[in-house]
Amino acid sequence: MDTKKKLELVDPRELTVSLPNGVKIDFNMEVEAERVAYEDAIERIGRFKEPLIVQKQVEATTPHAAARYRLIDLFDSYKVAKVKTFSQSTQDGYFPRIQKFIDYYQGRGVIYIDEIHKPQASDYREIVIKEQDSPLTVDNYTKTLKGYFDFAIGAGKYPYENPFANMHLVKKSERAKHTNSWIPYSKDEIQRLFVEEFEEYKRRFKKPDLFFAPLVGLTMGLREDEITQLYINDVYQENGIWLIDVNDDGDDKEVKTPSSVRKIPMPAQLLQTNFLEYYELVKAKYGETSLLFPYLIKTASNGYAKNVSYNWTQYKQKLIKVDESQKSFHSLRKNFGAAMVDLGLDLPLRKWILGHSQEQDVTQTVYGAEYSLQNIRSVLEKMDWGFDFAKFQFKFKNEHILAGLVNEKAIKLRKKAAAKAEKEKTKI
Repeated sequence: MDTKKKLELVDPRELTVSLPNGVKIDFNMEVEAERVAYEDAIERIGRFKEPLIVQKQVEATTPHAAARYRLIDLFDSYKVAKVKTFSQSTQDGYFPRIQKFIDYYQGRGVIYIDEIHKPQASDYREIVIKEQDSPLTVDNYTKTLKGYFDFAIGAGKYPYENPFANMHLVKKSERAKHTNSWIPYSKDEIQRLFVEEFEEYKRRFKKPDLFFAPLVGLTMGLREDEITQLYINDVYQENGIWLIDVNDDGDDKEVKTPSSVRKIPMPAQLLQTNFLEYYELVKAKYGETSLLFPYLIKTASNGYAKNVSYNWTQYKQKLIKVDESQKSFHSLRKNFGAAMVDLGLDLPLRKWILGHSQEQDVTQTVYGAEYSLQNIRSVLEKMDWGFDFAKFQFKFKNEHILAGLVNEKAIKLRKKAAAKAEKEKTKI
């Protein structure tokens, strides 16, 4: 038997030869004397009947010592990369979380990133759970750390699967159940978001949905998806009162619960803006069967609300320092609910206006009457938000901008359809 054929020459520089009697000999092939000794050994052991085993000095699953990367060094690189893409408030939220994680494991003698695996990630999440009350805040911690490890993986400096992947406590479809973790903005924050930084508001929100949605959410308590999925025929007058009809009429519309279907009158504050002027423009140009914001594209995860949610978050993070799991676009609805409490409104009325279920309220379910639009409007107009809504006048740069947005949507949809068709073709 040719002994040389039994050799598995994995690394020409470092070899461990296992002899049939169990003795292991290490050879460094870059050293002349050891290379000669290796060749001599091959000649002398050719008579062995059992195969010769040649192995790597270092196991394949363990990174070579020279290729290992320290947690803190990768964090420095991460900060350099993200400082150009993260807003200051995002940096203030993310960076301390990662630093805290690194400090925790360095205090336990863990220096290199390849020492962190799923068990260590799970252990750390348990610590965060004990420290944080909100499950959404816990998820934000693990999401931040997942981003750090994604960065390391993308840089080729972490050789395993992301240990923080799929570690969320709250499924995306269940986040609505945790809305109690969201809290309203303070009066000072409302002033900053709508008054002190009004020029930034106009600069940031250059599309009608982005411009009007926060105003509707604040003054009427509507959810962001309830606003963005509106059609022209969902906005109309009834007994001389302008209202928004929240419903699930249509294949592309959804409501959170049956009690979410309701008619909410527009208060004087909102009517001081040019919201109705915008509505009339879309109605005249695209008809009553058009979306109120006809350029929006529905997504599987966020419906029509993706852009509103994202842009409000970016705007908010730039101006005020808050945890995104505590204050979001939904917090405007929390402000609205708190304002009703301040007015001393009964719980059943507050539930009706917000579209919350009253199934547990037997008295209201059995004996309660519908609230009149006039009554609800008078309630909404008693709310004092501390600023002048008349200055919120959305202005198009030119008369063709809306058509341009709608055309852009059509192009995106055509490309999406073409890509889908091409993908189906490759399956055949």
